[in-house]
Amino acid sequence: MVSRFLTLALFLGSVLASQAQFKSLVVEEVDNKGEVPGRTYRVYAQMEGEGDVIDAVFGDGSDYLEVSSTAPFYQHELGANSANDLQRATVQSEPGLKYDSWVTIGFEDNYMNALTAFLMDFSGFEKGEKLYTDNGAWFVTPDMRQAAAGPDGKLLLMQLTTEGEVTGRLNLHGRTRPLPLRNLEDLAQYPDSLVPRLIDVRKVELSIR
Repeated sequence: MVSRFLTLALFLGSVLASQAQFKSLVVEEVDNKGEVPGRTYRVYAQMEGEGDVIDAVFGDGSDYLEVSSTAPFYQHELGANSANDLQRATVQSEPGLKYDSWVTIGFEDNYMNALTAFLMDFSGFEKGEKLYTDNGAWFVTPDMRQAAAGPDGKLLLMQLTTEGEVTGRLNLHGRTRPLPLRNLEDLAQYPDSLVPRLIDVRKVELSIR
């Protein structure tokens, strides 16, 4: 994959303490070898450290979620709206399916994927139209391994294939990983370090041009 760090703007509606472990969105282009129309991108949350958790991507009445493109999103006939409904064996055998458009947290197919979509209306998205909600989310419980950022601090949130330009805004919920302490002096200096801190980051804007 060719990494493309694209223009990202953050308009955050929460206090600094709740956003400290989220740094930005990162977009990487996947080489789809021309097997499907358009270009394929993966969108990640870049966290400050390994083990920081994003357990929900959501929209609500105060801060909606929207991802749209100037051209339709590619949706394979055997594809799915969320990665937990993509059968790994089928993805590997069906031409073009690996470049389907979908949402997730952490994992790219159904294997050990505990993702749940809550009150999400994917009817437009599955026809190639925009993804939108002001009363829904996709999430996993925070104890699931897939919710934790890897060694590079990245956590996969979605894959999008389109011939157009993508814009959108996301809201993210999670928690920080407790910081390891070397001794009692560290504990005295950082008394809150063993307590996970809330991550509630809103109005994170996405632009792929």
